[in-house]
Amino acid sequence: MARLIPSFMDDRTPPGEHDVFNMLGNGPDDWVALHALDLAPWNRNLRTEIDFVLVVPDTGILCIEVKSHENISFDGARWHPATITRSPFKQALDGRHTLYRRLTEIAPQFKSIPIVHFCIFPRSQFEVGRNISVQTWEVMDRRAFQRFKSGLDFCSDLKLRMGQAIDADGHLRHLENRLSQHQIESLIKLCVPVQKVRPDAREEIERREEAIEKLLLEQQRPVLQLAAQNDRIIVSGGAGTGKTLIAMEVARRAAETGKRVGLLCYNQLVGKWVKEKMDKLIPPAPNLVVGRAIRVMAEMAAVEVPEKPSKDFWESELPDRLEEIITNPEFKAVAAFDYLVVDEAQDILAKPFLWRCLTEFLSGGENDGAFALFGDFDHQVLADRDAMRTALDALDHGNRPTRWKLSDNCRNYRIVGDTAVRLAGFDDGVYASYLRSGGGLHNYDIYFYEDDKQQLGKLSQWLKEFRAEGYKAEEITVLSFCSDDQSAAGRLASSLKLRPVWQGGPYTHYTTVHAFKGLESKVVILSDVLLNDHNFQRDLFYAGLTRATESVRVLCEQGSRGVLTKWLSGK
Repeated sequence: MARLIPSFMDDRTPPGEHDVFNMLGNGPDDWVALHALDLAPWNRNLRTEIDFVLVVPDTGILCIEVKSHENISFDGARWHPATITRSPFKQALDGRHTLYRRLTEIAPQFKSIPIVHFCIFPRSQFEVGRNISVQTWEVMDRRAFQRFKSGLDFCSDLKLRMGQAIDADGHLRHLENRLSQHQIESLIKLCVPVQKVRPDAREEIERREEAIEKLLLEQQRPVLQLAAQNDRIIVSGGAGTGKTLIAMEVARRAAETGKRVGLLCYNQLVGKWVKEKMDKLIPPAPNLVVGRAIRVMAEMAAVEVPEKPSKDFWESELPDRLEEIITNPEFKAVAAFDYLVVDEAQDILAKPFLWRCLTEFLSGGENDGAFALFGDFDHQVLADRDAMRTALDALDHGNRPTRWKLSDNCRNYRIVGDTAVRLAGFDDGVYASYLRSGGGLHNYDIYFYEDDKQQLGKLSQWLKEFRAEGYKAEEITVLSFCSDDQSAAGRLASSLKLRPVWQGGPYTHYTTVHAFKGLESKVVILSDVLLNDHNFQRDLFYAGLTRATESVRVLCEQGSRGVLTKWLSGK
């Protein structure tokens, strides 16, 4: 997705510019679109505005004028409607020449970059008649604009038109070398001072967060309707499709009807986060029990959990004790749920003892009970995949639950999601689309370190850079491929005020990729990446990268470059 600066539009922006903004946002990752430049300071303070300046690295710069009117025409003397007081083509041309003149004055190295102009009327038909000296490649009307099925198709057409404009102008030459990332950043710095809307970094971050919340609301609607009409549903979807938040809303609505509801999950951190959110419900829902499944069952059965429970306690001793207690009819009568909502269901189904215990807490049990299971049953199975498949098959054959698949990613930018899918070795069918526009090359980077000193230095640098960009400390999370005590973040904890994720508070936190599965963070830094071509490590990449709602950075050991390159190439 193209990088949009700023990353949002305010309510005063004309609707046609919104249309173009959304299309550009779904363009190529290396494109940059700057919105609303006022070049008056560069043109003797005369009114000179450009709606979009589009930087296309292998072609040049396109200055775009957008008119939102629904019926635009030119009679040879005047433009209609009368609110169009200047020729849009003259506006675009003036903006183009002013931008070129200023860039070559303050940055002569950009003199060879071809700059062309273009007009878009996304809501009006427009005929290029003989009474106006305009070439067909200089304008796009509603019919052409609405013909594009995607932002990528739209941007491909813009690039073709840029090529035609360069060929037709005897003063312009095609780029000999594509613009480097450094050159693009320099162009951005030169243009930003004349942008009409310049939100600070913090405001941009908050507006992007609001956009995610709106997308999630759209994702929820069909599943909520499905849950209201069916006693048993299974909802599947890849990382970032909104499963956890939808599960929370399904549970809340069920509790509002008076049912005793269990909203349970597998992961300790997810259980803690969901419980904190649901405890803030107004009015509170005492009939809604929330948390990590195994711990909730232990508390209800009054089984004391040791301060430092061993793996054997969770997987053997506790299940045995639970099975003894839940066979008691009196206990079952007071403990049973009317409705069970399970998040991360793939991990619970992969442990037969856990699923068996859980269904004993459900009125009607597995066969006749009411439940909603949410999980990524295809891509995020880090436990026993065969056991999970067996449990799913049994559910399908036993009571035929209604199924729904979430396929639109509403968390990640395309560059992050596509990279995660490629590194994991999945096919391209994980996501049907990415609902978030924007994002680009600046949202993803890999650094190969020679030794531990280099890794620690780069980690420290990235943490400081993200803080300088406006991110709060707690919006940055470092996820390691190894245990906390061996991780790079663990070794920097005291000097950089990092904290283990379970401690909470306004700090940058660190933990393992596995422990953070099911959660999200605006910025994710993957550290201690040492690869040996195992599929399990590919699954970790998918789980780790897809935690990020904004940007991802990867710290990979130099000796693993070959494996990583092979995975990125799709092998």
